[in-house]
Amino acid sequence: MTANNQPELAGQIVLVIGGTLGIGLETARLARAQGAKLVLVARNQERLEQVASELGAISSAALDATDFEQLAKFFHELPSPIDHILLTGPGPYYAPFAELDFDRARRDVEAHLFLPMQLARLATQKVRPGGTLLFMGGT
Repeated sequence: MTANNQPELAGQIVLVIGGTLGIGLETARLARAQGAKLVLVARNQERLEQVASELGAISSAALDATDFEQLAKFFHELPSPIDHILLTGPGPYYAPFAELDFDRARRDVEAHLFLPMQLARLATQKVRPGGTLLFMGGT
């Protein structure tokens, strides 16, 4: 709560990419509890619809954020300025070394390196001054 007893994120718009599972989902829940308006993005349409309904998201989009054309189209069509963006983005590719698909591993590494950069580039036109970008990754 702020000094005037308003939730900290009251009226702010939070975009969560990867917002239907794990850290993304829990962050979306916390942001909503703090008064944020949510925009959710995830790959799984069915799960996205369920979570968007549960959390009262103002909008949602089912897309693969590692598809930069889809991501650019989403940002181009995003109607409102955004206050905060969280990317919990794609899970890692694992395989026994003897079975490693190098093309898939290369795409995975590229997604982990270039997705945050692409998202930051797209966000320059949509995030309000003083807003935040938070990129989470790991393996």
